[in-house]
Amino acid sequence: MVDDRPRAVEGVSMNLLVTVLFLPLILLAEPPEGASAPEPTTVSGVPATVVFEAGVDPYSHIRIPSLLTLADGTLLAFAEGRAGGDHAKNDIILKRSTDGGDTWGGLQVLDDQGGDSLNDPMAVQIRRGPNAGRVLLFYMSFPEGCHTNCVEPGYGPRSSRNWSMHSDDRGRTWSDPRDVTELVRRPTSSFAGSPGVGIQLTRGDHVGRLVIPYRQGPLSRVRIYMLYSDDGGATWVRGELVGDGTDGGGGDEVAVAELADGTLVLNARGHNNAPKSRKTARSTDGGVTWTPLVNDPALPSPHCMASIIPFAIELEGRPRTGLLYAGPWSPTRRALGSISVSDAAGGNWSGPVEVVPGGFAYSQLSMIRPGEIGLLFEGAGYARIGLLRLDLAEVLADAATASRASRTPVSVP
Repeated sequence: MVDDRPRAVEGVSMNLLVTVLFLPLILLAEPPEGASAPEPTTVSGVPATVVFEAGVDPYSHIRIPSLLTLADGTLLAFAEGRAGGDHAKNDIILKRSTDGGDTWGGLQVLDDQGGDSLNDPMAVQIRRGPNAGRVLLFYMSFPEGCHTNCVEPGYGPRSSRNWSMHSDDRGRTWSDPRDVTELVRRPTSSFAGSPGVGIQLTRGDHVGRLVIPYRQGPLSRVRIYMLYSDDGGATWVRGELVGDGTDGGGGDEVAVAELADGTLVLNARGHNNAPKSRKTARSTDGGVTWTPLVNDPALPSPHCMASIIPFAIELEGRPRTGLLYAGPWSPTRRALGSISVSDAAGGNWSGPVEVVPGGFAYSQLSMIRPGEIGLLFEGAGYARIGLLRLDLAEVLADAATASRASRTPVSVP
């Protein structure tokens, strides 16, 4: 009998955070960096570093992870600290690691707006040009007692708001939040945001451009677009809305990546009646305009946030480039966390390589060192957010040798 589950990566050694420090305000000094020797633990049954844990960190729920690797190797893990569900007086929180994810510093509360709900942390580092080294963080807020289903279009008191802040010292300290609603969101929309990371373009006619992926409401008609800046974040422009295409449903939470030839590829969660697979589109003008969304049946999805990042590596003396995709490998449940590998053109996916056989929901990939992948993910029951570290060459090898039968998505009861 052919095993139709994704192939697993084995032998990943992880560690546990043992020092947790809660600070109710933005830190004005560098948080402690976990001096004690961490102990191994698991998230969803696999060895992983626990970065956030509900009830241990001072929140009953912690969700929506975002992982950003800085130029010096510092890791920033963002999330929502929640009192309950999606709109339960959420805070935006952060932990830092300076040793590649072995240990993590104390918890920083970057913004707490009382009864209002703060959602969808989205971060990017400026690596070249004006403000090089600066980390930008974007997120949105909803008025108390209201969320995506009841906010109103425009900029009134019953609308959502958009916020930004920045750090010039690798996430140790942060500026005060700035209301950027009218820069980010169209007046005809009721909300705009998306969790994950933005990118800075490295090639082509728009080198240095910052690109932040967004989706906008109302909930009945969610659309995707990019926010971009060519001057280091001093000014921002909204790109055109991405067309829905003709194969059913629209796009929702969205990730973007740059290919080696400068083409941008977006990968989005399906919305409403979209088929249970990822949505994708392409841009050749730095994210201003896009081809219409199309379904990618090679990447099944239970309507869940996921991520893509580019990779470049030399194997057996030959350069190889492409994209990595991480998400649940099931059209029915948030489970079976797996990584798929594209060719240099961002298509023809191989794999998948199963890395988390149990519960697996929102997640974020990041290249944390040359040849080493970091995957920050929500585990079973949303109790823990853990970091997996994987060898890129091993993932590529396992994806290449995965049986064709493994491309059949698994329905998890």
